[in-house]
Amino acid sequence: MAGARSSLILAKLNLPIMRALGTQEVYLKFLALLFLSILSGCSVVVHDKTNAPIALPMIGSYYQIVKDGFLYEARCADINASIQSTEWCTGIQAFDSGNEYFKTPTNYQEYKSAQKEWDTKLFTKLAFEKQRSIISALSKGTVIKITKLVQYPWGTNGYYWAIRAELINTEGNLIEVELPTNSALAFPSWLQGYGVQALPQLKHEYLMQCKNAKCT
Repeated sequence: MAGARSSLILAKLNLPIMRALGTQEVYLKFLALLFLSILSGCSVVVHDKTNAPIALPMIGSYYQIVKDGFLYEARCADINASIQSTEWCTGIQAFDSGNEYFKTPTNYQEYKSAQKEWDTKLFTKLAFEKQRSIISALSKGTVIKITKLVQYPWGTNGYYWAIRAELINTEGNLIEVELPTNSALAFPSWLQGYGVQALPQLKHEYLMQCKNAKCT
């Protein structure tokens, strides 16, 4: 009963948004998704924890990338949405990583030598979606700054940490990237463990916290 009451409140709060977006049909689709998710036990509500006490030790921290890697066209968590959805963003991943069942290319040259095959392996293509690919290589030692920490819904599996960071590329441009924290969307994950009850811990295989003047 409490869950149903909460869902009705949530629906009322989002009514102006639905009306602004379009017709009654949009609102009805929103309600259908909301109640279906509740009945099925799925989590759908996004919780931005960037300014919460749990995020204080991480937000604004600097890390160095331990391995050579790459930036790519990613399908990411829509961290600005109220309920579960995805958006396009820039992803980050390491070369020569994974396990005995699947590994990323050893380096950028290996990727370019068989780009079409690697794109198919690395980036699952949905219907009516263009094939995603690697944007550029990224040298180890590149510094990133953690900027966003979000508890993102993942259906019946509950929540996972969606983490955004900023980096400066070789042209001096500031780029927002999403760290690979969900193996289903971006394998391998750079996160240790599962769940969102505690502050996320990043694997030292991929990132090391950096506190010296060179980083900041």
